[in-house]
Amino acid sequence: MFKRILMVSLLATAFAAPAMAEVAISGSAEMDFFYRTNQASNGDGAFGQEIAIIVNIDGKDKLDSGDTLKWRLAQKVATPSRYDSFGQREAWIGYEGGWGEARFGNQFSNQYLTLDWPYGAQGQGNVWADFGAHNVQYANAVSYFSPNFGGFSFQAQYDLGSGNSDANAYEITANYAVGGLRLDAGYSESKNSATMSSEAYVFGGSAWGTSGDFSGGTSNVGDNKARAYNIGAIYSFDNGFNVAASMKRNEWTGDVDNAIHAGTGKTTVDQYLVRAGYTTGKHNFNLGYQRVADSETDGVTANDGMDVINAQYNYALSKNTSAFVQARHHMMDNANKTSVMHGAWQLDGAANGGKDTATRILVGTWTGF
Repeated sequence: MFKRILMVSLLATAFAAPAMAEVAISGSAEMDFFYRTNQASNGDGAFGQEIAIIVNIDGKDKLDSGDTLKWRLAQKVATPSRYDSFGQREAWIGYEGGWGEARFGNQFSNQYLTLDWPYGAQGQGNVWADFGAHNVQYANAVSYFSPNFGGFSFQAQYDLGSGNSDANAYEITANYAVGGLRLDAGYSESKNSATMSSEAYVFGGSAWGTSGDFSGGTSNVGDNKARAYNIGAIYSFDNGFNVAASMKRNEWTGDVDNAIHAGTGKTTVDQYLVRAGYTTGKHNFNLGYQRVADSETDGVTANDGMDVINAQYNYALSKNTSAFVQARHHMMDNANKTSVMHGAWQLDGAANGGKDTATRILVGTWTGF
């Protein structure tokens, strides 16, 4: 009898699964094929394609205290010159409880995430989320996410960078949602970044997922500062319609790329966005308009603004996959000076190219998993 009981115990021990933390994989796969007119370096037009596969690996473990330890490792694959190794997109560890959540490591800017989605959705993100004085990522961030207080929540992020000189970046964002209404606001400031420009980028970094050098480092950057403010509202009606409106202010001061700030004081650029959408069955229609106002440097206004019209149609191929057609058209006040953009690629390959219009037409599919 004893031998039989012992054998049963040994078998149970051998085949019992150990307690493991929960791990989940999610992401998306997107295929885009597009045509762009009036390219600054490629003549009147050019065809192109982009394949973007995003893989998120998330884990969490319930602690004895009742709090939860969380982590994420994320990557965007097959995008040229961006996120070429795991962890460049996101790599952080967090702790969550009734008090909120704290995260440490390589993270997206919450301000950027709001600008990119939902306000920059449906193809409007190229001059709304990817252009400006804000950051996309903080490679060495400490972040706090508050609990939800009756629909209101706030977030705070801080990045000390590589520790050189007095470089730092921080932001505060807030959200409120009730019924079909959503309100968003944010403020960010970056100080003494070696890569300060009008390209929304990694704070201070010369590569995605890294912080790079600052004032006093190998790049010998002088004192500079960038600030970005945003506020917006979205309302979703019960009949399938939704409307959105937002505004953003960008500010640069100090030692910044001369294509952006060549004065002694401050350069500012204001942006405005409105968008409307309608969903019925498998069909989704969107139309948007943006205005990038003339930049102003040391009180002098430049004739370098632009208007952008964007339209996108989505058709649901399944619960997780959609096909879409998108068109966006840029109309420049000055063909040779498109705001404070320092590279042609910042405006679908047409910035500062001597043409007063630029159009991109795109077809693609997106699937989530």
